[in-house]
Amino acid sequence: MPDRGCVSTGETVKIGFFTQENDEIDESLRVIEYIRQEAEYMTTKDGQISAAQMLENFLFPPAVQWALISKLSGGEKRRLYLLRILMSAPNIILLDEPTNDLDIQTLTILEGYLNDFQGAVIAVSHDRYFLDRVVEKLFIFEGDTTINQFTGCYSDYYEKTLEEIASAKDATSKAKTEKVDYNAQNKKNRPLKFNFKEQKEYDSIDETISNLENELLETAKDIDVASSDFEKLQKLFAVKETLETRLNETMERWVYLNELAELILANTKEVK
Repeated sequence: MPDRGCVSTGETVKIGFFTQENDEIDESLRVIEYIRQEAEYMTTKDGQISAAQMLENFLFPPAVQWALISKLSGGEKRRLYLLRILMSAPNIILLDEPTNDLDIQTLTILEGYLNDFQGAVIAVSHDRYFLDRVVEKLFIFEGDTTINQFTGCYSDYYEKTLEEIASAKDATSKAKTEKVDYNAQNKKNRPLKFNFKEQKEYDSIDETISNLENELLETAKDIDVASSDFEKLQKLFAVKETLETRLNETMERWVYLNELAELILANTKEVK
């Protein structure tokens, strides 16, 4: 992935960037003045709409539109900042954790706006419900360097992940593994049988796999519940990655031990 160079923006590209923190706002302005500084009118699929009408759509009634911005609450300032970005008429919208500080009413309005938006929307979010409503493709960051693409909403991805976990044992058991070098064992005059450690591992490996699969399912549920808690999600995704690695390694070991068990059984029958 490139980590240097420059980005050239096309002449017709206009980007609106909704950051996690508001840009500096002149709080001595009145609400409608702040929006009109960006644009007096905005073009939508239904035609032109004035700044005052857009303010009403974003829960700023006429009485509030002439209030000083300094009188607004933190949530209202956040909503006003979002509206100003949309009034700039971007054709690409970048949203950095947009659901963190917006109330449900504002989110509903934003989701409706984005569903009718004709341009491109790129959102970074841990809110699965927001993603379900506004996105068509996911870029899933796993670990430090892996980015997987998935076409569909978050719920589609979540269901697919659960299916992959449930079928991991069957899929891995069919994988090609390196054959055991039994000639080398015979040269050492070692009988074809499990050693103590292998026998103990063979007896318990099915239970180990089952426990790991259950832990992964529980972690997936915890991720679902903690969809808006960024710090907790980071920890849960790290746990999920560790469990998946352990499960893959254990499945490979399961294949090895079971192939060895079959050969030990065949060898025993030949001796008899």
